[in-house]
Amino acid sequence: MSTNGFLLLLAGVAAAWFFSLYSMRRQVRSYQREVRRLRDLCGSAGEISEQHLNSLLAAVDQVMLRMNSRGMVVAANASALSLFSIKAEDLPQSILSFYRDSDWHDAFKQVFNRLPQEGKLPDILLPDITMAGRVLMPRVARLGDNEVLMLCLDITDKHRLEIQRRSFMANLMHDLKTPLTSLLGYARSLQRFGDDPGFRQEAIQVIADEAKHVNHLLDAMLTLDQIEFAGSDPDASCDAEDVIRQVCDMLKEPVSNKKISLICDIPDDLPDMRMDVDSFERVVRNLLENATQYAPKGGRVTLSLQQEGEMGRLVVRDDGPGIPDKHLKRVTERFYRVDKARSREYGGHGLGLAIVKELCEAHGGSVQLANVDPHGLEATLAIPFA
Repeated sequence: MSTNGFLLLLAGVAAAWFFSLYSMRRQVRSYQREVRRLRDLCGSAGEISEQHLNSLLAAVDQVMLRMNSRGMVVAANASALSLFSIKAEDLPQSILSFYRDSDWHDAFKQVFNRLPQEGKLPDILLPDITMAGRVLMPRVARLGDNEVLMLCLDITDKHRLEIQRRSFMANLMHDLKTPLTSLLGYARSLQRFGDDPGFRQEAIQVIADEAKHVNHLLDAMLTLDQIEFAGSDPDASCDAEDVIRQVCDMLKEPVSNKKISLICDIPDDLPDMRMDVDSFERVVRNLLENATQYAPKGGRVTLSLQQEGEMGRLVVRDDGPGIPDKHLKRVTERFYRVDKARSREYGGHGLGLAIVKELCEAHGGSVQLANVDPHGLEATLAIPFA
């Protein structure tokens, strides 16, 4: 891939995140306007009845709280009561009783004392166990002399997106820096020791291998980029048996080198898959490459495809070490690897299973991974027939 192609790829990824964050910021601004509107409607606490004020709170579907200067929650709408598992009859009570963060409580008092001067409260990070790991962004507006109206915008998706973005970029830079460092080192060494035939041959082989690794990585990223932005063709179809046979032919060399038994069980009368040839080939190739890489020398890899109603059930199974159960749910995430050192040894980049999952889901299918006894991994794909 050329430098321009790589830059265009990174630009596309950056653009996707930019528009996602831009959309979230627009949503934030809309709720800030809602807070100001409610504040203007409410005026001061002495000018509006308690019933009218609570009716205004109930009209907003986001989490909203009425709080006084001591951090006591005076009233809350239905969304807040549900999220924090509190009862309306138990109010007023300190926010510390259901959000135990004294630093946040201190920050709230400082912001309250500076009102109407604008102040920024820290995000509210709710625990995973009881509140599903929600992240709320609070905004306050003065409500009378001793109260504020606090709206909490749910930014959990934005928060997770930011974590994924940082992880994605860190892994991408690492996966590019490692081979590029080798390329640069051997290129410089060739300038000094290029007259040595043995070293020259070694350097050429390393440069070729590292360049192949970078190209494979960028090719995988382009595939994910195309899945995300191009979607799938609802009219696409392919002959599954033909594609599988072609992929098996491609893998003859690695299968032969490791003396692996590759067994395919495919009925002759299956209908076409509802997936284009390139996508289905990529799915099958990634699964079989993964299975043959981790299967032991002299091991066994099986592939079966059966019809179950309107769906095709594709199962690829190997007798390798499998995947620790705690990692099974995450190995289909982009760049997620159980053992980075081993992935590097086998030429992996943590995108193969992510491509399989995203291609299947883009075409109305699904992926399930499971360890098998006594050892090995089984990948089961459900893909619609045309």
